[in-house]
Amino acid sequence: MDKVVMFDDEAGVRFRECVSCGFKEEMANQPTQKELTTRVNQPKVGEKPLAHEDEVQAVKILDPSKHH
Repeated sequence: MDKVVMFDDEAGVRFRECVSCGFKEEMANQPTQKELTTRVNQPKVGEKPLAHEDEVQAVKILDPSKHH
């Protein structure tokens, strides 16, 4: 289990704190990072789907004991 937590106080100041020993410090103002662009977080408006997204098909599971 993690013992360090990060949180913002009421004024928006970011802190990290060790829940085990109680040590707490203010985090330096760091620029927020932009979320990486991936196929998962992008809209599909007008775009061709990826190969694995083209068509959904049912798969029939065969019983190997009946096919000898």
